[in-house]
Amino acid sequence: MNILIACDKFKGSLDATGVCNTIKNGLLEKYPMASFRTIPLADGGDGTIAVLKETLEGETRIVRTVDPSNRKIEAEYFVHNDTAYIELALASGIALLSKEEYDPGQRNTIGTGMLINNAILSGINHIVLCLGGSCTNDGGIGILSVVGFKFLDELGRELNPIGDGLIKIDRIEKEEGLSRVRFSILCDVTNPMYGPTGAAYTFAKQKGANAEQIEKLDKGLRHFAEIIRRQTGGDISDVAGGGAAGGIAGGLYGLLGAEIIGGFDHIKELTNLEEAVQWADRVITGEGKIDNTSMNGKVIGGISNLCDKHQKDLFAVVGVNGLDEEVRAASSIKDIRSIQSIESETEKTMTNPKRYIRELASQLDLSKR
Repeated sequence: MNILIACDKFKGSLDATGVCNTIKNGLLEKYPMASFRTIPLADGGDGTIAVLKETLEGETRIVRTVDPSNRKIEAEYFVHNDTAYIELALASGIALLSKEEYDPGQRNTIGTGMLINNAILSGINHIVLCLGGSCTNDGGIGILSVVGFKFLDELGRELNPIGDGLIKIDRIEKEEGLSRVRFSILCDVTNPMYGPTGAAYTFAKQKGANAEQIEKLDKGLRHFAEIIRRQTGGDISDVAGGGAAGGIAGGLYGLLGAEIIGGFDHIKELTNLEEAVQWADRVITGEGKIDNTSMNGKVIGGISNLCDKHQKDLFAVVGVNGLDEEVRAASSIKDIRSIQSIESETEKTMTNPKRYIRELASQLDLSKR
């Protein structure tokens, strides 16, 4: 039997490589004669660089930068051939803040801009920005302010590049020199930049914004999009994925011509995942939490689609199972085992995930079709 194990991370608990290897260990005693392949995966957000480092030959570069509150930190990016993969969460992620510091209108993405600038100055010609885990709602102006843009108010004063400053932008100035650099953005959402399903109304609450702040941030993104339209002629209002990471995707699409790409699809190609699915008799996946949104642009949904295409049975090991049964029944997923079903105390499962993941993996019956 050929068994493919292709998993995302259990966020805050175990990385994707650890999840894959633990599931494999849980299956070895039960299926000692099986042939195994493990492929750690990501959807283009936080955790992507760790997966790429397992998959591609390249160089990790450590850079002195700042966090979303301008505190000095070090963060890394990964270079493969002439492409720099830069993960937003490593310099501008919500995990870098305490809950008391959550404020998407005041936090910035300058630190990610410093990573990008370091790569550009080193001669890199292609930047791939991995979105996910952000703490801001700045439309990307923090990043843009570092790589050659100025955002000015009606008196010509340069604005602090934060979400609360978007509404004050009257004019954008751009330095020359970025034309040689190609920008791509990996994300797993299709939300527009603003509006009822935009960045602020969909994501800002979980970043610490109240109802009044959400309305203000949405107006700021709407205004920013209008300034971009006025100065460039480009309409970014309905760009799919423009609302990713607090509107960063929309801002970089509008001012840098960045290409917005489905994160899973990109990682799928880099890891030759489809070929591995074709090789497998059974496919096992996993992530920290599965729910209905997991089936749209995220790892489990992407693998499920490949298994449907190639008529393979899919099994899932997860931390929490919130997937509606009718959604599961319509997919290629034959069985879902969740840690929550055997241990309800979150602290135990977060601090010792391997124990529970291995136990669940050993319970999978891969003989049934």
